[in-house]
Amino acid sequence: MRVVRACLTALLGLMLAAVADAQISNSDNGRATVLDTLFAKLQSTTDPMAAQALEQAIWEQWTMVPDPGQRELMLRGIGEMQQQELQTAIVTFSKLIEVAPDLSEAWNKRATVYWLLGNFEASISDICETVKREPRHFGAYSGLGMIRAQMGEPARAAAAFELARKYNPHIGGIDAEIARLKAEAGSDAPADPLGCGERTAGR
Repeated sequence: MRVVRACLTALLGLMLAAVADAQISNSDNGRATVLDTLFAKLQSTTDPMAAQALEQAIWEQWTMVPDPGQRELMLRGIGEMQQQELQTAIVTFSKLIEVAPDLSEAWNKRATVYWLLGNFEASISDICETVKREPRHFGAYSGLGMIRAQMGEPARAAAAFELARKYNPHIGGIDAEIARLKAEAGSDAPADPLGCGERTAGR
């Protein structure tokens, strides 16, 4: 679990650092095309440095939305996260969700803040909304896996980590963690593997 926690910390760092060098696409269709290309390259690369660069580029596409008002809220919330103003960040990301409910990263950012606050139930709810909108969100699945493991739900934790690995095979330590969780779960196989009410297209 320590390895996966370290990996999640690195993912959080990539998520926050992505703001600095982001390239903003001109349309949702353009961003979707870029994301498809980045994910395809992430699957095929064997170079760790290239994988890290691709991960950051994906975070940039998720984070830097074209609409100026939405982007301002996103950047404000990220800044509040960086300053550990977590309750204020919840308010900011909630405003972003109100104006852009289909924006997957708005839900994921708020899920991350809830996770940092230790509010696992709220974080899980927002993660489920995230992956409903972006089924390839390896960061959301990784966070969900760690939360489920901490809640003593190894089968669901393993299912979440498997999806994180499916879309990003370069997450360090995840293979061993999945094997450990599956051994712990034994024959336990919940009908709703993620606990999202089957709201995600990821499985």
